[in-house]
Amino acid sequence: MKIVTTLNVSALALIVLDVNVIATMNRKQRRAKAKVESKEETKLYDPLENSNDQPFRDHMLNMKEAHDVGHLLWLLNSGRLVLPHHTHHEGAINLKLPFDVISENYYSTNPNIVVIDDFMNLEALQKLKNYCLEFPFWNTIYGRGYLGAFRQNGFTPQVLETLSLEMVQNLPKIFNTTNKRNLSQMWAFKYESKCPGIDVHADFAAVNVNFWITPTEANRDYDKEKDIGKSGGMWIWDAGAPPDWDFSRYNGDDKNEVIEYLEKQQSKAVYIPYKYNRCVMFDSNLFHKTADINFMPGFDNKRINVTMLFGTRENTGVEPQDMVEAAALRKLTSQPVLENLDLETGKVKSSMEEVA
Repeated sequence: MKIVTTLNVSALALIVLDVNVIATMNRKQRRAKAKVESKEETKLYDPLENSNDQPFRDHMLNMKEAHDVGHLLWLLNSGRLVLPHHTHHEGAINLKLPFDVISENYYSTNPNIVVIDDFMNLEALQKLKNYCLEFPFWNTIYGRGYLGAFRQNGFTPQVLETLSLEMVQNLPKIFNTTNKRNLSQMWAFKYESKCPGIDVHADFAAVNVNFWITPTEANRDYDKEKDIGKSGGMWIWDAGAPPDWDFSRYNGDDKNEVIEYLEKQQSKAVYIPYKYNRCVMFDSNLFHKTADINFMPGFDNKRINVTMLFGTRENTGVEPQDMVEAAALRKLTSQPVLENLDLETGKVKSSMEEVA
């Protein structure tokens, strides 16, 4: 038995009409989608978009535990369980650098910023890397996905003391006052493989020396041709903290006032891509932040930056006079520290009142 389906002309016309409507709608949808995608492609990236985000806030203790386990395994696998000892009395900076050109570029740039590649000599750099990988001083935890090691908590590699003296000796035009020649603070930060990193802030110093010691190849966005990491670098704005702002305003956890100030000033940010042994030297009062981190997994692939601060902010009268006071201020204005963790839940307490 045959089943015959018949369609009258009106029904056929409706089907054809429906097909045409669907095709037209599909074309319009595709065009609309293309326009949206085009707008997304041309939309300028806003480095302040993720400010105030604390994606690791609720499991910072787990982050620290995972790091420490990874550290122990790395020590076991590399045979480095003996307490490390590093000495390096001279020859930390790369003496082949064009120091006169560096000084000239620093002051000819407004605001004062200079990028120095091949900053340290390779022997000194390797000692510093080993020091950062071997020593267990990463005790300050941050909700944006990184750990800190500070001078007052044992981060005192001799190679950095040597480096600071050699910078002052070889760049006298930059470190041209008694204030600027004083190494007031130094620290290192180590990051989760994927995280937003340090939020926008300024520092309590005259000159900021920031450099990166993890190989560029560890960056997931590694550009082999240019030998840079497209992510994980640094943003620096062309505006500094107002002279009457104190530490809690330009370096506290709440960034809303900073963002509002930068927008009001119509400040522009310059991006400096990540590169191994690259130093960014700049006026420490300028607002800056870490670009989003996207590195390979693995203990020795974690992004590490070292920061050295010289002198104090000048002409303000509101700065901490010594590092003890600065450390106390940082503790008061920074929530993500071990004391704020609820050890039973592994979560951070919601306010300073709960800590008391």
